[in-house]
Amino acid sequence: MDPATAKTLVSAALVAGIAAFSLVSLKAMLAQIAEDLREARRVPVRVTAQAPRPPEA
Repeated sequence: MDPATAKTLVSAALVAGIAAFSLVSLKAMLAQIAEDLREARRVPVRVTAQAPRPPEA
């Protein structure tokens, strides 16, 4: 195998590996976002307003 072909195959393998890792990472990120949104819908957040406190000396 000549060096040019070997370089091309190695480059193609690296690009394929990076693409696969990126797709898996993107899928995991989207799954985590979906899970967080489902969790946020289940737990209501109550916000209460409080009167401002005077500064302490």
